[in-house]
Amino acid sequence: MVIANLAEVIAVYRARAALEPSHVAERAGISVAQYLALEQGTAWPGTEAVEAIIEALQIPQSHRVHLAAAGAPLDIHLQRILHRYDIPALVVDSAWRTVEANSFARALLPDSARPGWNLLRWILLDDDARRRLANWDDVTEPFSGALRTAIAVTPRDPELLAICEDAAKIGLSSFPVSRDCPDGQVMIWRTDSGAYPSSACMVTVPSGRPDLKQIIFVPRSTQPVPVLMAAPATPALWYGPLLTDLLSCGLCGLLLAGGGKPTTYSCATGCLPQLPADRLEPRIAQQVLARAFPSESCRELGIAQEILLAGGIELELNVPVSAQHALNLWQRSMTDTQRRGILTATLRSVTVHPSLHRDGVDLAYNWLERI
Repeated sequence: MVIANLAEVIAVYRARAALEPSHVAERAGISVAQYLALEQGTAWPGTEAVEAIIEALQIPQSHRVHLAAAGAPLDIHLQRILHRYDIPALVVDSAWRTVEANSFARALLPDSARPGWNLLRWILLDDDARRRLANWDDVTEPFSGALRTAIAVTPRDPELLAICEDAAKIGLSSFPVSRDCPDGQVMIWRTDSGAYPSSACMVTVPSGRPDLKQIIFVPRSTQPVPVLMAAPATPALWYGPLLTDLLSCGLCGLLLAGGGKPTTYSCATGCLPQLPADRLEPRIAQQVLARAFPSESCRELGIAQEILLAGGIELELNVPVSAQHALNLWQRSMTDTQRRGILTATLRSVTVHPSLHRDGVDLAYNWLERI
């Protein structure tokens, strides 16, 4: 049996000892980045670092036996979740080696069932990936970022160092990397005939196993993009739940479905409570609008609006003068089409984790990069 969340256990023992993260890192002889990677659940800092943290926090021996350890097999619950997906899904370790893959992943990536097969190495270095991914150049950027992040946390891992060395030989390491995680990256797969199917790579950390990552390839629909446009395009009207395809479960990695009246969002496996849209959507909107409309941007938008008004051009919707004003417009004036447009222009995805928050969940935001 493993503890529900190793990160939470570490945080609790640190709080009990009234220590700052830097103090624990110093006691353990590791970097603050390595410690925070474990407590915040962003990366696995290596078994040696975890053992040093456990020693530094003086966690009782009786409790240590229940903590998740690198190399431990998947428990039956994680296995069931993985193999019940009807889309490709696999679990990889901190160096991105396959731990287990379901039948759909093995059909998509036949070598993923081979012991020691590495997803990072395949994406970055394998000629097969270049042949099969029509947007290989785009895909390599976030995976290169993931490689750099993993090495920063575990700088002595031989598998990661070997991949980094081989990537440098073909010039991948010389490119600037603006993304450090492939979560949300669209992958376009070449086929022998017909339109190329695409999928979004969703990356989550299985509950209780911060040393692992779950990778799911979620099918994405594609629409043809016109080469020439005689007139400005009119955004397609949006009907349905605003957060469709933007929410994923932090426990099993599935996309949350929205529906019903009143609208709620839920996980198909039932590992999260029903989330009322009238509480979740405004909570996410507040964060999205704060990012989409910082004060400097609002000032520039205001100047642009004044210029247009002076020229006799009226806008359908007044531009916000602040993030709070944007939230008021969201609540009172915007259509669902306008709201959806702001969400998809700012937000890549939101991972939902159960918590003691008043809404019963914590939210982890994955933002689109600004151009």
